[in-house]
Amino acid sequence: MEIDIYKLGERYNLTESEELALSYIVNNIEKALEVGVRGVAKECFASTSVVMNLSKKLGYKGFIDMVYRLESSLLTNHENSVRGNDYCLDFSLQKSMKFKNLLRQSKKGPIFIHGVGFSNHIARYIKDKLMILGYYAMMSEYMENVERGYQEQPLLIVVSKSGETSALLNLCQKAKAKQISLILLCGIPNSSIEEISDLTFIIKNSNILDDRNLDDNDFFGNTILFFEKVISQ
Repeated sequence: MEIDIYKLGERYNLTESEELALSYIVNNIEKALEVGVRGVAKECFASTSVVMNLSKKLGYKGFIDMVYRLESSLLTNHENSVRGNDYCLDFSLQKSMKFKNLLRQSKKGPIFIHGVGFSNHIARYIKDKLMILGYYAMMSEYMENVERGYQEQPLLIVVSKSGETSALLNLCQKAKAKQISLILLCGIPNSSIEEISDLTFIIKNSNILDDRNLDDNDFFGNTILFFEKVISQ
């Protein structure tokens, strides 16, 4: 959800300091509740009265009410946006939040991405995207890399059109034995890998029976488009 801070400023007669506080809250919606009124004020080099006046001008009961309602609006818009594009068949607000939490927990730890065949190219794209966003992401098909001692718990993201590839299933089973969280991007529901994954997104796949990818297929393109959508939120 894009919020035009300047238009809101004009509509609600916000001061420059109040606009700055609103911009900070919108762009740091999760952190805002954690740091509270004083924290937001400090980040914006303003007084706490500026933040409280902002919530009153926007019609909220107080700071907490403002943050919760803004967060709800942002996430609802996100859910509608992804559903509208129809890249993922089982997207939900709860899944979006879980995805966000798993990534947040692995911000300082390694994120391993893997895929076989055509899915390998998609996995590499996801790895590159995570890297430029500041995550410690890498490609790896070897459990030795995944199970090494790391300061932070690793996360494994797997791209698999079928969810049944034996090499991938073996890697995922070993990862789960080490209590490593697993996110699966798959083209078929109820697969073997989905059964052991912490979070699965079923990506739109118009040609489920085409195992060799001989015909036209939208799974791989939809996977990239969906990942771009969900990571951008």
